[in-house]
Amino acid sequence: MSDYLCHDFKSLRPDVSRRLPATFRFVPITFYLAMVGSAYFLTMDILSLRKADQALLVAEQMVQEKTSAKEKFEADKHAIDVEKAKAEQLAKWVEGTRVMQPICVEAARALRGEVRIAELSLDRNSQLPAQIDVSLRLTGAETSHVAALENAFTKLNYRSYSPQQARTKDVIDYRSTLVFVNE
Repeated sequence: MSDYLCHDFKSLRPDVSRRLPATFRFVPITFYLAMVGSAYFLTMDILSLRKADQALLVAEQMVQEKTSAKEKFEADKHAIDVEKAKAEQLAKWVEGTRVMQPICVEAARALRGEVRIAELSLDRNSQLPAQIDVSLRLTGAETSHVAALENAFTKLNYRSYSPQQARTKDVIDYRSTLVFVNE
């Protein structure tokens, strides 16, 4: 008998496949390099994302600042536009008073002596700028003074339309509508 307990009954066979080429040794190295490279790029992407988030926050703050500055400028512009509109209305009013000033001066010049103008009111309708409503209160006046007043208005090319006068003691209330006569 034999000293071996177990016999190898395998038959000798040639190698089924050949060994891998030596270049395939680089496959695991390439795998590890790819893992290290992807970890590097992932880290760089995360850092870039954080920088982009910070840049986005800065940009949003700048947008808010610019928006608030724009709103401030628009409010200032609106206030200036309102002031401009008021100024234009004032300029129109002053332009309208240019017609009134000669009437006031002529009314004051026409009254001589102890006659005093207690109240003078000139109203102009914006729809009919050629018509001026005159309301006068004269103290110490007579009807001849009212005639002199109407003559002064006639010199300025205004015609009295429906003049009314009321006399009480020493006071004459005179009301009339002056119509500009363009000759």
